[in-house]
Amino acid sequence: MNTFEKRSDTLPNFFRYIQGTPNPILWTFVWKQAKVLFLYKHNFFIFLNLRPMISNSKISTILKSALFRILRLAGILAVIYVSMVFYLALTERRNAFPRAIYHKEANEAIQGKAKTLTCTLEDGTILNGFSLGNETDPTMLYYPEADEDAAQFLAQVDSLPGVSVVTFNYRGSAQNKGTPSEETFAQDAAQIAECATQVNGHAPQTLVGRGMGAISAINQHRHNEQIILIDPIFDIAEAIHQKYGFLYPKFLVRTDFKVATDKLNSAQNNTTVVSDKKQFENRTYLEYSKLGNAKLVLRNGESLQKLLILALKRQFIPIK
Repeated sequence: MNTFEKRSDTLPNFFRYIQGTPNPILWTFVWKQAKVLFLYKHNFFIFLNLRPMISNSKISTILKSALFRILRLAGILAVIYVSMVFYLALTERRNAFPRAIYHKEANEAIQGKAKTLTCTLEDGTILNGFSLGNETDPTMLYYPEADEDAAQFLAQVDSLPGVSVVTFNYRGSAQNKGTPSEETFAQDAAQIAECATQVNGHAPQTLVGRGMGAISAINQHRHNEQIILIDPIFDIAEAIHQKYGFLYPKFLVRTDFKVATDKLNSAQNNTTVVSDKKQFENRTYLEYSKLGNAKLVLRNGESLQKLLILALKRQFIPIK
């Protein structure tokens, strides 16, 4: 065995041999530190290689879980949305032409003041109605909101000097038989105007409509009648869409009951718009903007009776 073999049995001896240093403590320390450094670097590189795999695996799991939850939530919301749209589509007629509930207090309030009337339609349906005031005076025909008992209007205005107020409840409303619909609503409005003519033998000189009753009031405009619109609606489809927003887009609404364009244009010079209820103020201003020459009367805490008197006298300065 040569000298090299004798002195290289261990790495410290080998270092001592090649350096000619007889100090084994120093080279033992160096050797131990080298082994520690080697093992640390070896394990560190293994950790570096595994860490992206571990990290990517966790992120992937989190992302998949989050995506699944989002998709599940979106699916639930989609089902709810479709169900609501389907329900609104099924109940559209009821939303477009609601039935007015008989208002007991209003009917009791006008007893002894208003005269009971009836109007028999072509299909035999009988509508109950009222006249208030001297029947020899010019007739003011009132078309109520679809869900309003006509007696409520009479109880609210009490009396209007110089006019005879005539009004009827729609079919299916306030103890009237029948079912309101787009097909019957326009026909009934025309026949109601004929029944109002029979009260004193003269056609109404003033047509008043509240809410969707404004559509009937404008569409029944024939000559030079004065028109008063209270919180009007000109298009049922637009009103339904505004009520439900994105839940029921306008293109899904099948009802096409609205003001005729030619009637809207011809009635502007004789029309007064009354802003009555605060909750419909924005809608009232929107519809008023479509009537270029119409006048506007604001309620501002005054009684509806006073507003109508102002409108009948053509005093169009808003009440402050």
